[in-house]
Amino acid sequence: MPWSPEQIKRLKMERTILQKYFPSFTWIDQKNNKNTKIEGDLKTSLGNIYKIRVYVPSDFPYSKPGLAVLYPYPLKGYNNRNIGYYQSLFNWSDMHLDKNRDGYPQICHYRNWSPEITLYKVILKGRIWLEALEGHKRTGQPISHFLSEMKPN
Repeated sequence: MPWSPEQIKRLKMERTILQKYFPSFTWIDQKNNKNTKIEGDLKTSLGNIYKIRVYVPSDFPYSKPGLAVLYPYPLKGYNNRNIGYYQSLFNWSDMHLDKNRDGYPQICHYRNWSPEITLYKVILKGRIWLEALEGHKRTGQPISHFLSEMKPN
């Protein structure tokens, strides 16, 4: 099913913002509102590269997009253990994770979604989460230790 005229206008605005701030991010299947995704690399302050994917829902902007970490795979945490292992040690909300999507860890973001929130801000939340992941890798503390201002879904 194609996007509505209102959604097309919104996605054009979103694309313009992302091209300015995240020019390496690519849109996948933008014409089909059931499969639209955005993927790109984010570099942390420690210089590590992660690939993330934003899943744009078919009723965007009225529903919250999904946000997953694709690379490195599997995603590692403290003591080089798979991040899924820490989901069993900590509460999912302590790690700011949702159920995996397509086999990838999905980041919780924006507990209270609003149509005014842009995809740019979703990607920024992903970037902040990745910085917290770097802290978790160094210390073993749950991601919530580093993200006290972000609330889980």
